[in-house]
Amino acid sequence: MRFAFFDLDDTLVDAKAALRAWSVDFAAEYVTGVMGIPGNPGSPDAAADVYERVAAASNWRDFVADARGRYGITASDGQLMEHVAAVFPGKFVLEQQVRSGLADLRGDGWRLGVVTNGSTLVQQAKVDSVGLRPHVDAVVDSEAAGHRKPDRRIFEIAAGELGVELGPRGWMVGDRLDKDIAGGAAAGLRTIWISQGEPLPAGFAAPTHIVATITEAFAIVRASEA
Repeated sequence: MRFAFFDLDDTLVDAKAALRAWSVDFAAEYVTGVMGIPGNPGSPDAAADVYERVAAASNWRDFVADARGRYGITASDGQLMEHVAAVFPGKFVLEQQVRSGLADLRGDGWRLGVVTNGSTLVQQAKVDSVGLRPHVDAVVDSEAAGHRKPDRRIFEIAAGELGVELGPRGWMVGDRLDKDIAGGAAAGLRTIWISQGEPLPAGFAAPTHIVATITEAFAIVRASEA
């Protein structure tokens, strides 16, 4: 059985653009003149600070815990997580070329899975918000799996969801060398790194293929031998 795993953020969907858009909304609603953040609530400076804090956090729960103190937010961690899950996924878009690429692979008999690090609440909401679920056979997030990429175990769980065995018949496609590519290689998969035009950094093992876009990755997977 031919199969391929795809990362979600900045692979199938543009997470950076979505986060920037969400940060503007969050700053407008919750950032109320915090010392050290220039500008008015909801200003580009405040939104940029929110974006940077989220990008630096290891997960959403760490961000909301930090944000309550940093921005003087009275809402509870649970309420902020509900806000993230309700608003952030709506900022994502599943581009037509991604829909078409997945449809072409499934039409050729490929089994497809999403393997993503992140909270179940947020990651699964993103998948539903963009209408991705009908285009893949399984979505495995690290919180539900209890393991994060590059841990081989999350790939084993995903393989079980697809009813396949890990090995060189499968692919892992993603934008993170340390998570997607290292994890996929450790699981015995062929790998495609979406470099967005960046050169391979020193110290990283070369993936099977390097491409600039997800469209190129689809073409490689589809043309590959069983």
